[in-house]
Amino acid sequence: MSQWEGICRTLADERARREEEMSWKVEPGDALPFRFRWEHVQEVARHARHLATRLNADMDIAVASAWLHDIRKVEPDHGRRGAAEAERVLAATDFPAAKIPAVAHAVRHHVGLFRKNPATPLEPLDTAILWDADKLTKLGVPQIAYLLSAPRGQRLTLAERRGNVWEYVYNWVDRTAESMNTEPARTLARVRYREMVAFTRIWQHQATDPFDAGSDDLREARAE
Repeated sequence: MSQWEGICRTLADERARREEEMSWKVEPGDALPFRFRWEHVQEVARHARHLATRLNADMDIAVASAWLHDIRKVEPDHGRRGAAEAERVLAATDFPAAKIPAVAHAVRHHVGLFRKNPATPLEPLDTAILWDADKLTKLGVPQIAYLLSAPRGQRLTLAERRGNVWEYVYNWVDRTAESMNTEPARTLARVRYREMVAFTRIWQHQATDPFDAGSDDLREARAE
């Protein structure tokens, strides 16, 4: 790992822990029930690497923006503030200076669960990659586990948790899947969305008709 990436990763970890301690209401340094923000940031970095490879994009920009995109998450307008800090952080490392503005631009424009004009991809490609990498973490069965494990999912009944997941899947992330900028992300997002729908339908059925094997479409959902 390069010097600059180590610094970015460490900073992302520290800021994630600060947010997690606030959310879980624990003292600094105490054990955390679940490191929800850090799990998210690591997944964004993994997705950004994959997309940069698939799209022959600049790996330095993809990785740096992924690690730094949420360093000001607890503050209002975290994209703009995160971009400004990302510039300062990278300028103090061995990161290529000519690439810093591209990282800042990507961080500044990654905010939002879906885009108002999904037919028009974000530009440049580096910005599109960060947006897609960030939003891919919102899709798929692992995201359901994430929702159920985060602080806002605690002290709820199973029915309440199921209702929250149902609302998230059917009221929000369908638009996320269709807002992807790049072809690889769009293809994967649609698959993950279908899997989330199948999961919620099976959960709903088992909660309401536990002794019914289910309809043909539910059996097909299980088979998928």
